[in-house]
Order: sequence, then C-alpha cells, then structure tokens
Amino acid sequence: MAWVWVMIPLAGTWPNREELAARNAVTDALTAAGIGSCTGAGGGQGEMDFSFQVDDENAARAAIASAMQSIMPGVVYQVRVDQ
Repeated sequence: MAWVWVMIPLAGTWPNREELAARNAVTDALTAAGIGSCTGAGGGQGEMDFSFQVDDENAARAAIASAMQSIMPGVVYQVRVDQ
C-alpha cells in the first residue's frame, strides 16, 4: 500500500474558491476512478494538496495525470509517494 500526495501551486497564499472547486473536482474524479481512499486535503502557504492511500501506485499516477489534465489543464503539480 502506498500514500500519494499531490501538491498544486496557488496564485496566492490561500486557495481561492475556484482553486478549491478544481481540487475537489480532481479528488472526486479520482475517487470515482477507484484509485483508493482519499486521506486528506489542505491548502496554505502558496500551495494546496490532497492525498490518497492506493494499492497501485502506477495506476494512481496515470489517473492523477488524466484528472489534472482534464480538470486543471496546464497546472504544474508535484506527486510524492511514500510506501
């Protein structure tokens, strides 16, 4: 089992309404895709994030890339994985 964190840069210090709506749409899409269990989300200090506990890291990375491209195209994000 792995934990996957996705960090997304913000326009300001805290996420605005549109940024939060986009992040929530991504996590909803990933939940619907069945990548695993969402373990949290947050934001502040110029970044927002979310995390999932997943069985298949590669499938999770592919689903994240697809959801981000579809919902937040052009946004540069980082993925961190812990086993």
